[in-house]
Formats: sequence, structure tokens, C-alpha cells
Amino acid sequence: MEFYEKLGIRTLINASETYTNLGGSLMDPRTLKAMEEAGRGFVDIFQLMDAVCERAAELTNNEAAFVTTGAAGGLILSAAACICGPDEKKLDQIPHLEQFEKKEILMFDGKFRELIPYWKLTGLTGAVIVPVEPSVEAMLEAVNERTAAVFLFPATLYEEGIPTCEEVIPALKARGVTVVVDAAAQLPPSSYLWYYTKELGADLAIYSGGKHIKGPQCTGLVVGRKDLIQACRMAASPNPRIGRAFKTGKEELAGFLTALEIFVEEEPEEGFKRQEILLQKLEGLLRQGADVQTELRSIGRLGTYQPLLLVTLPKGRTAQECNQYTRAFDPPVDVGVYGPEFGMPENVIFLNAYNLKPEEADIVAQAVLAYLAE
Repeated sequence: MEFYEKLGIRTLINASETYTNLGGSLMDPRTLKAMEEAGRGFVDIFQLMDAVCERAAELTNNEAAFVTTGAAGGLILSAAACICGPDEKKLDQIPHLEQFEKKEILMFDGKFRELIPYWKLTGLTGAVIVPVEPSVEAMLEAVNERTAAVFLFPATLYEEGIPTCEEVIPALKARGVTVVVDAAAQLPPSSYLWYYTKELGADLAIYSGGKHIKGPQCTGLVVGRKDLIQACRMAASPNPRIGRAFKTGKEELAGFLTALEIFVEEEPEEGFKRQEILLQKLEGLLRQGADVQTELRSIGRLGTYQPLLLVTLPKGRTAQECNQYTRAFDPPVDVGVYGPEFGMPENVIFLNAYNLKPEEADIVAQAVLAYLAE
């Protein structure tokens, strides 16, 4: 009997996204094998972390790297690093920063700031979060002696109405301001693992390990400036500081590094083509079985390099209703539903093949067609 079956839980087919509430992504057998091997023995965690982080830095073309618990853990540790640097006495005082002068974190007060509430996590360090009018000039004016860093959240959606990273990072670096980019979901392509730091000049960039990298869902990656990465490590487990709770075990470290190697070694075009073939098959099945309008796009919801299939349902049908129906299908299928912030018609679903197995395309089509036949 399978594990989920023993618990009375039905697994589902993920035709939407690498959402945390669906379990992120599915790990490659090589990743699972590395985790199993790592679990067979004890190891000095500091030595293991040294080796894993050094290899992760090499793979991502960065000065340094640190593996933590998801992008959220990386966000908190990065804030601590920017405020304290690799200073043990200061790190020990977090979150009690009353005597600290540099404790402000600046963020653009853009249209979708409340939509991405992850920025609030930086406040767990005791940092003072300062919203800034969405312009490069306003951000430069807001910088002062109390500024620890500027945190940015890139994506075609999140950057609507505010300066892009390409516009603001060079201006901030010219002023000597520390810049952190939360690029949790800004993959693929793999080149984005060094784009913000090496090409744009950000001091740190943060990524999810359990989404498109396909590592353990509880992992994340921080890359960039060596002294700030060292501060992240000092703030994190196994040290008794704010990041003690952000513990990555030997199994997760082995799994993440293996997944990162696989992700970086694959040519972006290979992954794109594999997904595109599945979506073209889906498109053909849907058109053959119903009178629906479809559109194959080459850019993901948040501007990432991956294809999506948009399906316009007949008038009177909604994406929410479609997903409720397909989630009750046998086997359950999760289809993509755009939130209102995307400005899409409510009768448009999206299908994403990133987590689809070849044999699942037929099932996804059957589920959507069954809904349309209702």
C-alpha cells in the first residue's frame, strides 16, 4: 500500500504550477537516490555545508552560496545578514535592534505589494520596513544612514507600475546601497541563478529549491556576496540564532545539490521543448473533443521561460468551477486558475506541463472535456 493511500489521501495530477500548497514539484530519481544515500550515515554538518555551498556557488557562477529552508528562510536570513553582517554579537541580538542604527529595509510601495506578503517576513529580524514611492528617484531619496538594504521582488506582474530590477539595481549600486532580490519563482532559465547578482550587480539573490529546481520542497538558495552569505550561515542552523528553525538536514542538502546539478546541466531549450510537446498534445485533444479556443504561450505567468497553454472556456463557464470539477475527477487534476490580479477573463484556465508526466496529458484532457460536457 502506498504512503498516501495508507493515510486515505488521493494524489492529484498537477497541470497548474509548482505551488507550495500542491507540494512544489516532483524530484528526479537521482535526487531521491542522493537523499537516501545521505540518510545512511552520520556526517559533520559543517563540513557537509561547506562542500555543498561551495559546489552550489560554482554551479550558479556566484561568489558564494547558502542552502536554507525555502526562499522564505532565505529572505529572513538575508535581512539579518544585511543588518548585522558577519558579526556574532550583532546576530545574537536579533530581533532586539533598539540600539542599531542601520536597521531599515526599503521596498517599493507598488500596486502589488500586498499581493506578495513574503516581504513581511523580513520584519521577524526586528527590521523596520519602509515602503517607498514607486520610482527610482524616490528610492534614491529614501536611502539614508539607517538603510540596511533595499529588497526587490521581480516578475512581470510584480514590477507593474514600479521600476524593474534592470532600472533600479544599477542606480542603487552606484550609491553603494546593498540590494537583495527575492527571485523565488524566477526560474527557468537557469541563467537567472546568476543574472541578478553577476549581471545586474545585486548583492544577494534568493531562490526556491523545491519549485523549478525540483529539489526537496523545504530547501532554498541564497547566492551572492561572500561576506553576506557568511552572515547568513552564522545566523542559521545549527547556530542558536534566528535561523535555528531553518534547518536543512543532510538528506535535504544532498537532494538539493543533486537537483541543482541536474537543473543547471539541462539546456533551457530541452526542458522547454519537452513541455511544449505535451502542451501541443493537450491542445490537440481538447480541440478534437470540444469547441474551445486555445493559445500556446512561450512565457510563464510570472515571466519565466516556459510554455503555457491558455484555454478559453465557453461563455458562462469559469476557471474556478472547472478546477473544482477536475479536482473531483478520478484521478484528481489541478488546472491553472489566474488570480484577479492578472486581469484575465474568469473563463480562462492555463495548463502547465512542467510537472506533467507524458502519460498524464490524456487524463488532463479527459478531465477538462468531462467538465465541458456537463
